[in-house]
Amino acid sequence: MSDVLYLAIVASLKDKILKSQLKPGDMLNSETALMSEYSASRMTIRKSLSLLSNEGYIYSVPGKGNFVCKPEVDIFQFKFNKYDGLNTHIDEVKLISVKVLFPSKRIDRILVLEENQKAVEVKRILFSDHKEIAMEIIYLPYVHHQPVIEDMLKFANYLKPVEEKLAFVLDKSLNITVTMPSEEIREKLNLDERDPVFEITEIIKNEATLKILEYAWFYVSPKYLTIKASTPKDSDDKRIF
Repeated sequence: MSDVLYLAIVASLKDKILKSQLKPGDMLNSETALMSEYSASRMTIRKSLSLLSNEGYIYSVPGKGNFVCKPEVDIFQFKFNKYDGLNTHIDEVKLISVKVLFPSKRIDRILVLEENQKAVEVKRILFSDHKEIAMEIIYLPYVHHQPVIEDMLKFANYLKPVEEKLAFVLDKSLNITVTMPSEEIREKLNLDERDPVFEITEIIKNEATLKILEYAWFYVSPKYLTIKASTPKDSDDKRIF
């Protein structure tokens, strides 16, 4: 019965916070007052307050009491897939080149390659309605006796089988900037000298092995990509929104 009661107390206090009956910075009633209000034992009240604290709704100040947290509202999240998240469809992927080479020091450092290990460099152009809309430059660690299959690389999301297999241990990080493209990018995408592009760098890592699976640049005109983000409704850092 006490388990049901403590959850009811948590729900009641959450409701007051979400309806602004208790505002950020407000002090909650004392444990004794809450015991009287909810007809609960001190242990049940403390269990409820502990859960509210863990979920980021309140914080405790020793010797003073429990206070309502100030919610974090400047964190945003967005879902992004560079193949399916564009403002147009991709109907063709043209493979420009596949090379096995000793990468630059920067690429070597990011991929965490072993001494004298080579990398695979892949360059592709993505088309929509027969028009070049994006260019991708990918670097992968080269593993001897596991050559890159060029036919596979012609598919846009060739990592999808790997991502499905390693879904729970994959870690992806993105960096998105607007920049003026290099001469190579401008030429491949038929851009004017004054046309900017989104430059999206992506690192995909296997968290279980801590190995980098891919490091890539993706270049696309702003006319084909719109970035939207919203306040997350759930967060691992236990902040409330």
